[in-house]
Amino acid sequence: MILAAGQGKRMRSRRPKALHRVGGLSLIEHSLRAALEATGRPPVAVLSPAQVDLLEALQDRAEVVFQERALGTGDALLRARPALLDEAAALVLPADMPLLSAASLGRLLSALRASTAGASVLTARVERAAGYGRVRRAPGGALEAIVEDADEPWDGQPAEVNCGAYAFALPRLWEVLERLGSENAQGERYLSWAPQMLGPGVALVELEEAEEALQVNDRLELAAAEAAMRRRTLRRLMLGGVTVADPEATWVDCEVEVGEDTWIGEGSVIRGRSRIGRDCVVGPFAELRDVELGDGCRVGRSQLTGCKLAQGVDVGPFNRVRPGSELDSESHLGTFTEVVRSRVGPGSQVPHLSYVGDAELGPDVNVGAGSITANWDGLEKNRTVVEGGARLGSNTVLVAPVRVGERAYTGAGSVITEDVPPGALGIARPAQQNIEGWTERRRAGARPAKEAGSE
Repeated sequence: MILAAGQGKRMRSRRPKALHRVGGLSLIEHSLRAALEATGRPPVAVLSPAQVDLLEALQDRAEVVFQERALGTGDALLRARPALLDEAAALVLPADMPLLSAASLGRLLSALRASTAGASVLTARVERAAGYGRVRRAPGGALEAIVEDADEPWDGQPAEVNCGAYAFALPRLWEVLERLGSENAQGERYLSWAPQMLGPGVALVELEEAEEALQVNDRLELAAAEAAMRRRTLRRLMLGGVTVADPEATWVDCEVEVGEDTWIGEGSVIRGRSRIGRDCVVGPFAELRDVELGDGCRVGRSQLTGCKLAQGVDVGPFNRVRPGSELDSESHLGTFTEVVRSRVGPGSQVPHLSYVGDAELGPDVNVGAGSITANWDGLEKNRTVVEGGARLGSNTVLVAPVRVGERAYTGAGSVITEDVPPGALGIARPAQQNIEGWTERRRAGARPAKEAGSE
């Protein structure tokens, strides 16, 4: 069970809290994955009917039930009773704890089997307990009560807190939930009251890593969870053989995979489902999202999104490679170049100041400085094909649709509107005229600077 019906008012957002992202994934996505891994079954999610965006995000990945009125977590679980009629136990977790692991949930389920009360509660010892329900133990260590922060404000001391994740034996839980009252500061039916109502023998399972207890209720806690997730991800990568030059200044999403002996420079940002091979150099200050890099690639201070680089590709600084682009092995982008929906063939080079859009560059093509493909005619995009071994002179404009044949050349400054045959030289520019004496005549006819500036 994933409880996601909370309004998340402290986020001050038009978006449901559970759709805010940590480590590249939404909060509820983290909960979905942890629940599925711990139980092997799709979860049941409790939503508010107003959370249309959240319902769309879940699609067919969870059975959804609705809590019509915000009457508390105990009431939310009770609304899901029809979905659990044939179940022997329920694992319950919130949708705002992105660091909570499947391993910890597994320990919670294991503790339930040994509990005489039919309940286990996940706890953590934290330095700052504000906002958490605090666990009060009896002298022998058994659960005495869980006290919500709204009812008894935190006294400023480190404390053991309730993480909001439970395991309950069914059907006994339903009787307890029916008896839950709402005599508290928030007027809600607290699920945290249910364990103590089940009697002695509740199992308390303390987190091995207290950081997993981080909850997200506002933007400050969202940032704290992001930082914690980033540390966890970078630790995984570094233990796997990746060098991160400055972990405090490197941002990598939790689904990113990086091969051994790759170096990630400071200020780099790697997002989404990026896959980076071995022996690569990324950054400093590179920005990558949903990219694939083969082994031995080098990416400087550039922005790459939704593209694929084969083995040994070199991308210098200040380039942009946009979705739908592929750079084949040993190809090269220099500086200030943009590539979109295009393929750059093996060994081809686009050294600087160029735009390659909707184009197919064959192997061993060289694109001169300042050259572009004019791919849009005002109504639709058109393709350009430059075959293997071709050479484009500086400032060539290829007006698509057009083809430059194998080992053909274009003259510098040409505007190519027709196909260039293989092995040919395409030149399309006005003939040069030299007007003798023009500079002296111009200077002689110019007005004095004082007179010109008096107007």
